[in-house]
Amino acid sequence: MGVIAEFSVDTDAFGPSSVGGGEVQLQFEPIVPTSGDVAPYVWVTGDTDGFERAIDGSAADVGYDVLDRHDARVLYRLRWGTEPTGLLSIFVDTNAAVLEARATDRWFFRVRFPDDTSVTRFHERTREHGYELDLHRLGRSADGTDEADGAYGLTPEQREALLFAVETGYFAIPRQSTLDDIAAEFDISNQAASERLRRATETVLQNALDQELDEPVPRRG
Repeated sequence: MGVIAEFSVDTDAFGPSSVGGGEVQLQFEPIVPTSGDVAPYVWVTGDTDGFERAIDGSAADVGYDVLDRHDARVLYRLRWGTEPTGLLSIFVDTNAAVLEARATDRWFFRVRFPDDTSVTRFHERTREHGYELDLHRLGRSADGTDEADGAYGLTPEQREALLFAVETGYFAIPRQSTLDDIAAEFDISNQAASERLRRATETVLQNALDQELDEPVPRRG
C-alpha cells in the first residue's frame, strides 16, 4: 500500500518558486517514471511564461518542449541534461513519484511513496541535504489522501482562501472584505490572491455542475 505525502519546501527543482510573481500549478501525468527521466510530462496552469523563464534561469540543467496547449494550460515535456541533483535526486533514490507541484512563496509537492521505508529514507535524505520540509499531510494512498482535497477537488491553499473569503464577506452584498484582506491573510500578492480565489471558485462550480449533470434529470409533468 502506497503512502502519500504533501509538503512545502524551498527548492529550485523546477526553477525558483517566485515564477513571475504569480501562481503556477504543475499537474504531472498519471504515470511518472522514478528513474531515468524524472517527471517528464507535466501540465502547467497559470503563469506559463514565468514558468519558462524560471526553467531557463534555473540552476538545474533542465530543458523543455511545448507539446500541447488547452485554454490556460500547457503540456510540457521536461528534459534533464544531467543526472538529477538536489531534491530530484532524492525523489529518484527513494522511488518517489511526484504527482503534483505548485509554486507560490515556496514549492508545494504531493508525492507517492511505495512504502513506509521509502518515506523514512526520504526524510533522512532531505535532512542530510539541509532541506526543511513543512509537512501538510501524510497518509495511505488507499484512504483517499491521494485524491484532491475535499469533495470539490480544491487544493489546501484554495480551500483556505475560499473559506476565508466566505467567512469575511467577500461575496456579500455589499462586499465586506477585499482582495487586499485575502492577500494579507495568506501573505501573498494581490495577483496571487485573485488567481487562487478565481481557480477555487471555478473548481467548485465545475465539479458541482459536473456532479449535477451526472445525475438523472427528473421528468416534469
